[in-house]
Amino acid sequence: MHMKPPSRTKHRNTLRERFAKLLPPLTFAEPLESQYRNWHTDHVRERVKYTMLPAMGLLLIVSMAGGPFRELRAALFAPDQMVIVDVLRFGVLLPTCTAMLLVTYTKLYSRWLTFAAPAVALLQSLCIVACDLLMHRQGYSLSSVLPMLVLSAYMLFGMMQGQATITATAIVVAYGLAGWVAGLNTGQRLFDLAMTSVALVLGFFFHYSFSRTQRLNWFRNMMLTDSVHRDALTNIGNRRMFDAHIDRLWNQAIRTRAPLALLLVDLDHFKAFNDHAGHQAGDHCLARVAEAIAQSARRPLDVAARYGGEEFVVLLFDVKRDRVEELCREMHSNLAALQIPHPASSVGPYVTVSIGAACVEPQAGRNHDGLIQLADEALYAAKEGGRNRTVVMDREYATLKTGAFRVPRKRERTEAA
Repeated sequence: MHMKPPSRTKHRNTLRERFAKLLPPLTFAEPLESQYRNWHTDHVRERVKYTMLPAMGLLLIVSMAGGPFRELRAALFAPDQMVIVDVLRFGVLLPTCTAMLLVTYTKLYSRWLTFAAPAVALLQSLCIVACDLLMHRQGYSLSSVLPMLVLSAYMLFGMMQGQATITATAIVVAYGLAGWVAGLNTGQRLFDLAMTSVALVLGFFFHYSFSRTQRLNWFRNMMLTDSVHRDALTNIGNRRMFDAHIDRLWNQAIRTRAPLALLLVDLDHFKAFNDHAGHQAGDHCLARVAEAIAQSARRPLDVAARYGGEEFVVLLFDVKRDRVEELCREMHSNLAALQIPHPASSVGPYVTVSIGAACVEPQAGRNHDGLIQLADEALYAAKEGGRNRTVVMDREYATLKTGAFRVPRKRERTEAA
């Protein structure tokens, strides 16, 4: 019998599967991966802050300071090389060190670390490789520093596994190519390149092991937190989760100057629904409405939660008023498509909601209580306007006095329940 040889595609798939068993990929399915990356960026900030200042400070002192450091540079480089050295000092090292320190210690951190870290690490490493080539003319070498540079890509800048590996590999390749182009093919140079490659491999496996453990611990904590912060009836976030999330998001919005939006969603005449259809039907209705509302909070930092009773809340990060209005229209449309009968409603034959939305730009010195109050004011206006509608408020935030609620409004809300 003639047997066909296995196809190349099947062989490649087999190799890929074996490699995946040896080194499982460090990634989650969305939206967990985005949530983890945001957590990782915040989590490593303290470590980056404590390592970046001495590292960048020492590099600036060695490359810029006078006195013995000027004499050291004069001994390491020939006089006709000093123009190139000055270009590297003032054109690469000084701006990259300054940029990295600014990103690390200012509000630029959250948005720019993932871009600045690999760029700075690679530029500074290329600069040091160039200095190593120049120093060979005087009989000196920075070969002992190169393994440290490779390891710093994994340890110093707080980069993810992929970024760190690409950056470290680029450093090793640049070091090897620079020596080959310059004709430095001595045994010592090849040995130095081999030691730098060993540092690349060791750094990769250490960082991989550390990252995998960190991801597993984060996922376990997420599962534990999710069970505590999830509403059992509707399967979305509960009030405890919302309170914790809005506190974190408010502070992040202040740091990044991003607008926040809060939607308070209340089922119209829900008490009458329960009285007419029974509490089991009411629970089923709440679960279906929650599922429709949650469709508006799909981005990693957005959240939908049950605020209490028949009231839900949607918190949206970095979103403008026109997008909020569009989401509210979609919410009304999604709920109308469910066509949940509500014979006891004075608004229409099906279950409807009233939405109060608040759009603000968080500022230092104010807290999120004002955001919640403004959304509550908008919800009251929506109910006053006939229900089954949306009212959006934003400019009112400037004159809002936090904690000042109208007394009649509380009574009206209680009666409407």
